[in-house]
Amino acid sequence: MTDTGADVDKRVAEAWARVEAGLSHVLPASLRQLNAPAAVQAIDAVEAALAVPLPQDFRASLRIHNGTKWMVSADGQHQPSPIPLDCLYDTDGIVEATRMWRDNYHPEPNWDDLRVWAYLVDGGNHLFLNGPVRPIVGSPGAVVVGDMNGDVTWFLDFDPAPGGTPGQVVRVDVECASWDVLAPSWTQLLVRYAEDLELFAADPDSSTLEIDQECGPACEWGSSTPSDSAGVRPAWLLDVQARDPYPYHRAECEATRMQWHNERNERCTVDGEHKPHVFRSTDRHNPCGGGQTSVDRDADRRRWDHS
Repeated sequence: MTDTGADVDKRVAEAWARVEAGLSHVLPASLRQLNAPAAVQAIDAVEAALAVPLPQDFRASLRIHNGTKWMVSADGQHQPSPIPLDCLYDTDGIVEATRMWRDNYHPEPNWDDLRVWAYLVDGGNHLFLNGPVRPIVGSPGAVVVGDMNGDVTWFLDFDPAPGGTPGQVVRVDVECASWDVLAPSWTQLLVRYAEDLELFAADPDSSTLEIDQECGPACEWGSSTPSDSAGVRPAWLLDVQARDPYPYHRAECEATRMQWHNERNERCTVDGEHKPHVFRSTDRHNPCGGGQTSVDRDADRRRWDHS
């Protein structure tokens, strides 16, 4: 091990010691949810399975605690989580969760565009970005390390936006379209969490943590920053010219709707006989729901006694 490696290990160990000390003051029941160390071979297997080298400080962290248990301990008793999630994954869970995340990746050229992201942030309620993170669901540049109820996910981001750091820790709430860079590295995340635990022990109102003694810290930890506000762009998007994606989206939807109406009209029969229609525009006189050629319109109006 190099001196640099030893220094990284030492800093991670010190950070975890501070986290554990803080938990012993504010949430002692959660300490038993911290897992035992992972074997080096298990960590190497994660890198091989995901084809990505893990940051050295995250490897060091796994050698201290191989994730955390879910909120039910081995004896079946309900226990609070020691971190602002249901759990941090162990080495097997990291592989499984990351593969599931990546399976959700579908390139969207019209949407995976920083000009569109700027537009959505400006809208005030479509997208919330805090820090240099690309809001791409299923991004192949992510390694998922924990989650809350399947809705909120933490991942190591190896494809950050301009100004970001490879390996930075990101929390994403996909349902709420909220993306937060929690820390530039895993060590800095642990230090930040330790500081907030210490602050909570001294003055809960000054800490950004909300702790429930039965469930543990709330997953919204650390998100109350100015750039988290509705309609506020992060620094890396400030000079980007916004582009409205919806005209393209509406055109795609209209084309799909027209195709659906045409397919339905092809299967339509009136008076027991097939009556083909061609959808051109919305026409309330079409009994099949949709427009049709002008040749058919007068016949349909008489047939259905429309004025």
